Amino acid sequence: MKNLNKYTTSIILAGVLTFTQTGCKKFLDLNPLDNRVEQNFYKTEKDAAEALNSVYDALQWHTNAGGGGFSPDPMMADIASDDAYAGGASRSDSPEMIQIDQQKILTSNSLIRVYWANHYTGIYRANLLLQKLPGITMSDASKAKMAAECKFLRAYFYFDLAKWFGNIPLILSPQNPAEYCTEQAAPSATFNQIAKDLVEAIPVLDKSDLRTSKAHATRWSAQGLLGRVYLFYKGVYNGELQAGSVAVNGSYVLTQLQDLINNSGHDLLGNYADNFTKANEFSKESVWEISYSNDNPWFDWNYIQGGEGNMQPQMEGPRVSGDPVYTTGWSFAPVTQQLYNAYEANDPRRDATILNTATDLTGTLTTGYQHTGFFSKKYTTTADYRPTSGQTELNWGNNYRSIRFSDVLLMAAELDVVTGGSQAQNYLTRVRARVGLGSKPATLANIYQERRAELALEGIRYWDLLRQGLAVANAAITIQGQRGPGYIGDQVDFNVTFNQSTRGLFPIPQSERDLCPVLKPNF
Repeated sequence: MKNLNKYTTSIILAGVLTFTQTGCKKFLDLNPLDNRVEQNFYKTEKDAAEALNSVYDALQWHTNAGGGGFSPDPMMADIASDDAYAGGASRSDSPEMIQIDQQKILTSNSLIRVYWANHYTGIYRANLLLQKLPGITMSDASKAKMAAECKFLRAYFYFDLAKWFGNIPLILSPQNPAEYCTEQAAPSATFNQIAKDLVEAIPVLDKSDLRTSKAHATRWSAQGLLGRVYLFYKGVYNGELQAGSVAVNGSYVLTQLQDLINNSGHDLLGNYADNFTKANEFSKESVWEISYSNDNPWFDWNYIQGGEGNMQPQMEGPRVSGDPVYTTGWSFAPVTQQLYNAYEANDPRRDATILNTATDLTGTLTTGYQHTGFFSKKYTTTADYRPTSGQTELNWGNNYRSIRFSDVLLMAAELDVVTGGSQAQNYLTRVRARVGLGSKPATLANIYQERRAELALEGIRYWDLLRQGLAVANAAITIQGQRGPGYIGDQVDFNVTFNQSTRGLFPIPQSERDLCPVLKPNF
């Protein structure tokens, strides 16, 4: 990890001086960077706010200055699941994305190296600000709130890493050169720290919606994330969490989610499809959302993370020309027939989730690798988000709706069933009623099925499968000899075998192991 710390040390000030307090949306008028260094920077509340924005900035990154491909987390998780294939222009377009699709990921895969480096950059920045806060001139209340946001963000970064890699270094302070190589912690230690950060952040963060907070994490964001963390850890590792002196078990987490449900003001939008429109960014249904925009038009392909754009829509958009609604994309993550078939016949979420090239496009379509006839309609190159300036591919402003209120209702329903509560049926029925579907018994099987339909192509399905066990993941992800009517290509391209020996994990990047020999293979 030596290269990562050198890298983050050199760019930290550039990062903190770039983004305003409106959720990484606009650029500041900057003073020359050569006279602002760490020794004279962390002094005022304005300095601290800029440093905090640099932590939020790392949430956006899908690549980094070290090179490599584009690695949007939700898209990679969908490709790893049974909801999408790798796609792209051809078999040679992105062999490393195909490795993820085919469950044959090499340690040299640049996508996982980028992912590792980006998340540890965010962690470094959070740790650095937490270290500097006590010495900054500002009120105790402002310090406490900034510390809570740093802890939320650090928890978010670590949760992503722990899901993908399992055994990872747990670093809670900025490292000096003698500490660059850190041994991996047991997953229990990492997840307990994630829970501790969230439990400590929850009572301090604002009780507001994301529009009021200007895209900063709220109490409700932290409670929703705690639900995700607990359910994943309980499912994969069959254990409970300990957040310092606080026992984080199913009852505790359910209480947190019920506080969110009853007191946050968050609710379901009347129309399901509205969740993914530009007008409904930071809507009442959005509990946690990552900001993107084209407010700062970007052109630099050599430093993509310097802009504010989301690469996932460009990657997932169909290769269509002359269409009034969709701009030409790169046709990654084509949707599987299995997902299309998973919906009830009268479920409107299917048409709101899946772009059907046979019915939704009027332009000229070029088919790519693993073409199925289906793409994501939630994160794509729609006219609603079409960039108005800058390099089109680099400036898509589609925000990622990371935690929606419907997900919170379904997490609460699941925990209510497990803990013997009485509200699971109400929570499940509420989600189904929004889309005009009748009630179903609130069993775990029905809740999982509802999660697939409600949250499809939002990067959640893969983790829901893993927490049900490797046998369940294998049965869902392994696909042999099956194809849909719109599939184009050899059958071998659509065959996938889940690799149970990896337990669904990414391997530790070889580049990191070369730099830090104490890092061991995680499977």
